[in-house]
Amino acid sequence: MEIYAVAATAGRRRLFIDLTHWGLVEKRLRPFLVNSGWPQGLASPPVDIGVYIREVEEVYREALEEAAAAHAEFIKSARLWPLRFLMPVQIKASAAPWEVKTHVESVLGRNLAQVKAVGSGRAPLEVKNGAVYVGGVPSLGHTYLKLAGALPI
Repeated sequence: MEIYAVAATAGRRRLFIDLTHWGLVEKRLRPFLVNSGWPQGLASPPVDIGVYIREVEEVYREALEEAAAAHAEFIKSARLWPLRFLMPVQIKASAAPWEVKTHVESVLGRNLAQVKAVGSGRAPLEVKNGAVYVGGVPSLGHTYLKLAGALPI
């Protein structure tokens, strides 16, 4: 299977964006289609990626807000922990915002304004031993989406 991808840089970081599956996954999972590395075969002229980066930035900001709210809720619950037998307290597990935040920061960094497209083209997408490779480069985001059942590969 082949995908259409755009190679980009964010400062000294190299990354690529999978545009083939962009419309197929939920908005909150789209940052996982932005991954580290440059797949082979992306030599065509670059396309405008501003729309995609703005969407990733929007999801990233939402994830930051959710993570901060979850942290505040956890602190509040921890303070009430000694009173747990007197008052019912529920601690919510909020992993998704942390996963989005961590993935975006590891691939793009915190300054999303620096992202510039370098090239675009078709790259092979293959699954080896449960991991997803795009153009010979392992893709953690695609593997995560495949394991979560959000990406039909």
